[in-house]
Amino acid sequence: MALVLVLALLVRVLIVSGSDHAVMLERVQQHEKEQRNGEQSWVDMSALLFTLLHYWKIWFCTGLFVFLFWNMWRSLKRKQHEEGGQQEQQEREEQVEEVEREEQQEQVEEEEQLERVEELEQEDQVEHVEQEEQEEREDQGEQVQQEEQVEEVEQEDEEEEYFHHSALTRYIARRAWEKMQGKATKCVLVEELMSDLLQTYTFVCSNSFYPVLQPAIGVGSAFEGWSPCEEDIVYRLLVPIKAPHGHVFHPELGEEGEVLARNSRIRVELVCMCTREQQLGDVLCFLHHSEEELSQNQQPSLLQTLCTGSYLDVQKTAAWFNKQVPRTWRLTHRAHRYGLKVLPSSRSCKLQVTDTSSGEKVHVELLFGVQQGNLDIFLSSQNAEAVFTPSTTWPQSCAVAERKYFEYVARTAGPNSCHLVCLRLFAHILVGMGFSTYAIKTLLLHLLAIIPLEDWRRRHFLSRLENLLQYLQYCLNDKVLNHFLLGNATMPDEVVLPQAFQTASPLNLFQHLEQDPDAHSRVLRDFKELKDRLFRTAAVWTSASELRAMLETRWWLILSCFLQRLFAFISNLFSIARLPLPISLNN
Repeated sequence: MALVLVLALLVRVLIVSGSDHAVMLERVQQHEKEQRNGEQSWVDMSALLFTLLHYWKIWFCTGLFVFLFWNMWRSLKRKQHEEGGQQEQQEREEQVEEVEREEQQEQVEEEEQLERVEELEQEDQVEHVEQEEQEEREDQGEQVQQEEQVEEVEQEDEEEEYFHHSALTRYIARRAWEKMQGKATKCVLVEELMSDLLQTYTFVCSNSFYPVLQPAIGVGSAFEGWSPCEEDIVYRLLVPIKAPHGHVFHPELGEEGEVLARNSRIRVELVCMCTREQQLGDVLCFLHHSEEELSQNQQPSLLQTLCTGSYLDVQKTAAWFNKQVPRTWRLTHRAHRYGLKVLPSSRSCKLQVTDTSSGEKVHVELLFGVQQGNLDIFLSSQNAEAVFTPSTTWPQSCAVAERKYFEYVARTAGPNSCHLVCLRLFAHILVGMGFSTYAIKTLLLHLLAIIPLEDWRRRHFLSRLENLLQYLQYCLNDKVLNHFLLGNATMPDEVVLPQAFQTASPLNLFQHLEQDPDAHSRVLRDFKELKDRLFRTAAVWTSASELRAMLETRWWLILSCFLQRLFAFISNLFSIARLPLPISLNN
């Protein structure tokens, strides 16, 4: 086709002009060259397109894969959006259900609290009625018991010939027994009254950050059963305290090497409450909230109320409890029968309880203490022996351990043991002398460990009293009386003491006599008056009419003693003269 076009052009050129042949020929050649270039470009383009046509499957698969991936991505995104909406809806439903459950729980708790209050009121009424009936039965039972005791004592006097030949001394022992049994009822009453007070306080102030009060433990001579002064008895109870939630107590004992620490302290430390805050939501953690937030939404911590620095303050603790007592006592069910008055005290809570019907008064002292682990040793608020005791000092106290030892002896020796009667009579004789009641108790504790408990029956009363006098004289002469609990490896399992107590060196309670010769001379002079005081004590305990009646009813015993001594005197005379007895006493 191109050649035909070229020939046609040549013919036309030859016909038109021969002169223009060269020009036309040049143009034709140029035109042919352009045509060839154009044809060559079209051939290259077609070849390129033909080559690309071989890869159309790959491009198709790639596009299809991209389309499928994009479709899957949109489906997955739509599904996640739907699941997120369902989850949010489910969380909202759960929150609504939780709020409803909390409201129902609060309503149930309010109903239960109202029911408990009603039950407590009913129980108080029933207990009040039962108490009145019980008191009536106790009064009747006491009369019967006293009659039985009198009969038992008279029978025992006749059977136990070894007891003593003196009717006066035997009457002193009987009077001591009667007085000892008369105090047990008051101890029980005091424990019940203080238990009501502490339980009511715990119920009212259960959600505060003040110390948590535990049941009181009776300590001292009144609860051990040997108080020397019946008219001025002070019933002492130790109230164990524990740290409130969010706090912990760290007892710090006194100087290193000091076994019975006198300068102990109680360090208070804050602990994390985030777990309780998340679970219950009733508190804010003191460690992980700002002071501004805590001051607006929560009561202050124990460190801010009853501590001096980081240590628990005895005086602040006593003042805080003394302030709470009147309001708490009015909520108890015995407030209508017993009046309660708080007496001034800096390191304890001293109370005067008055029976509104009879006007009888009872003095009670509540001491506070922190227990050392599970031991029977406490860091107490009781005053130390020093003249000045810092307010952050909590001396070690063995009062609970000593009472447990007395209870162990009472269970082992039985009800007819005379150790408490001996101790009470002995302590009563020494009132006003240069001897402390604690030293007297230590004397008896040592004798209880030395003399078998079966030799402490009532018939051994005079012998044991004489042993106490002899042991006291021995200790005064040597100026040594060791503490009973220190260095004693024979303690029963009922009394739990630190291991250091058993291996410790003895602590001399009469060390001041070595340092003060004048004091030693005074106590030696006082010791000489003990025998005279024994008979004066008998005169105090026995009225003239009682003594006259006792002598009239026991005249035959006095006559018998006189005849026995007369017979012994006559026998000695005849034995000395080596002469036979002229008459027979059997006739």
